[in-house]
Amino acid sequence: MFMFATVPQMVYEKSFQAPNSFVQFSKNKVGTFEGITYVDFIRSMLNFSAGLLSIGTECGENVGLISDNRKEWLVASMGIMALRCPDIPRGSEATGKDLQYILSFAECKTVVTENAYSLKKILENSSSIPTLKNIIIIDDSNVKEDLQKYSFSFYKYEQILDMGIEYRNKNPGVVEEILKSGQEEDSATIIFTSGTTGTPKGVELTHKNFLSQFESMHNDLNLKNGDKTLCVLPIWHVYEREMEYYELWVGVSLCYSKPVASMIIADCVKMQINFMACVPRIWDAIYSTIEKQATGKSKGKKVLFHLCLGCTKAVKLFNDIMRGRTFATKKPLWILTWLNKLLWVPKIFLLPMRSLGNMLFFNKARLILGPSFKFGLTGGGGIPPQIDKFYNSIGLKLLEGYGLTETAPIVAVRNKKRSVLQTIGKCATHCEVRVVDKYGRECAPGHMGVLYVRGPNVMKGYYKQPELTNEVLKDGWFNTGDLCIRSYYGDLMIKGRAKDTIVLRSGENVEPFPIECKINESPYIVQSVVVGQDKNCLGALILPCKDEIIKYAQLNNIQGEYPGLLKNPKISEMIFKEIEHLVSSKNGFKNFEKIGKIAFIEKPFEVGVELSAKGTIIRYKVQEMYKWQIMNMYNEGGLVHNLQNLAEKIVSNSNKR
Repeated sequence: MFMFATVPQMVYEKSFQAPNSFVQFSKNKVGTFEGITYVDFIRSMLNFSAGLLSIGTECGENVGLISDNRKEWLVASMGIMALRCPDIPRGSEATGKDLQYILSFAECKTVVTENAYSLKKILENSSSIPTLKNIIIIDDSNVKEDLQKYSFSFYKYEQILDMGIEYRNKNPGVVEEILKSGQEEDSATIIFTSGTTGTPKGVELTHKNFLSQFESMHNDLNLKNGDKTLCVLPIWHVYEREMEYYELWVGVSLCYSKPVASMIIADCVKMQINFMACVPRIWDAIYSTIEKQATGKSKGKKVLFHLCLGCTKAVKLFNDIMRGRTFATKKPLWILTWLNKLLWVPKIFLLPMRSLGNMLFFNKARLILGPSFKFGLTGGGGIPPQIDKFYNSIGLKLLEGYGLTETAPIVAVRNKKRSVLQTIGKCATHCEVRVVDKYGRECAPGHMGVLYVRGPNVMKGYYKQPELTNEVLKDGWFNTGDLCIRSYYGDLMIKGRAKDTIVLRSGENVEPFPIECKINESPYIVQSVVVGQDKNCLGALILPCKDEIIKYAQLNNIQGEYPGLLKNPKISEMIFKEIEHLVSSKNGFKNFEKIGKIAFIEKPFEVGVELSAKGTIIRYKVQEMYKWQIMNMYNEGGLVHNLQNLAEKIVSNSNKR
């Protein structure tokens, strides 16, 4: 299919086709973007590979790479893979315990670490990493540790590059020969993911897993040579990696930024960005910025903004129905197809409000990411329906994709020309999918089942864990664990995780994700987590929006300071009514899906704590961290609390004796 078999070979070939084109743009110390050409990048990549050889790294051994987004990461990763070595990546959010497990389980002799912060975690756990010999530090400016007391060999990033230059001068062509000998079945990376249990699993991905997706992705995204993309996701994460590999194959320049809405907006404008792939929480943050810029502190403007937006969404819906871009579980009757065309009648009455919205708000909103911005991609978790509808209704096209680490990751991407909102589109052409019920039978359109994937993008397996691999991978079919419904036309809609399903005491099965999306539409709520396993009704942990709660209290003469306001019954009653209004039969929810109890939490969720690197909720961690709030929510905390106090008193008294 290609003239290359590995990702580094692909970039190496590109350097001959367009040596002076820019691979990367990254910020220098004063915040100005500086470009790196292909010819300079390849030189650094080969020098890094040679530097690894000079410190004793052997072809095929695992090399740790602990770093967040920076230009050196791609050089190091490509340099590692060029030696036919898999990189073992992780970001700074990883705990010392995680790093100890990952690096020791992968038997890493060499690890590349970003700075003093990640270095400290490794050194604190180094006694439990018996294979570790070499540590390479990208930025050693804040390293205060006395490194001489350790038995490891320490190298600066620049030192490895210099050693690589010397090695290549003495051994001309050796690194290039190793690079060219790479095979598509070679392992490119082993990405450790905690999953739902907290036990890290190493997903072993080959170069073929990554390369097999390029043509299919190009059919859906169709980026152009010379385009620029903004990179804000964790660079070690499989979603960002595959996007960057595809973009390099096309000839798109990578521009590195941070996942902060204000910085993303500024950098998109500054660099004339054409495309961006990121996660739902970033698109949500950009939406909030658009709304604030459009309405300011004016209540009247806010009402008008949402009135115009409602009419614009309705026009978009009517257009989609008339053009057959809806989630249909059966072939529409010809009479209904004909009648749908009559929707132009109510649509015509909404067009003036849409025009007013464009004039006052949406024309400016479409330019928030710059005049060069074409469209965006969201993935790594389901996007809330209201955010999906907002972007696509105002004409700022946003596609949704779906995948997993184990599928490297792309399984489906919503097509630009026939975009069905709230779906992930059809299965990508590089793989095939099945939706299967609990008896192993293929589900008919409209019926929910578990999604299975087969194709060249599916992982080699879980590293050194064949028993876990066999649980999810049989006859080439990978069990995603995600619940899915297929439309008559083949569009896929993800409904949540099978393992996230809450079973109430009544025996009813509930998928929390759609309920949480609906609850989060409230301006008074930032985040929600639905709970209720084996309970009589569903409950929800609520992270309130501090500013909106304070505004509500002032308007309604409710005395108190935040967070003390959350204890006021009037605030609780208001939030409960909000949820009751949103999660209702009117909005398609069943009686047993309604929220019966709530509890407030005050701390925003953090990546690496309650959230994964891609911003999705790590439910088992939330259950552990907020177990007392959940127990008190269901009036189960009293007895336990009393028993705990009693136990503490007994221990205290025995100590006094």
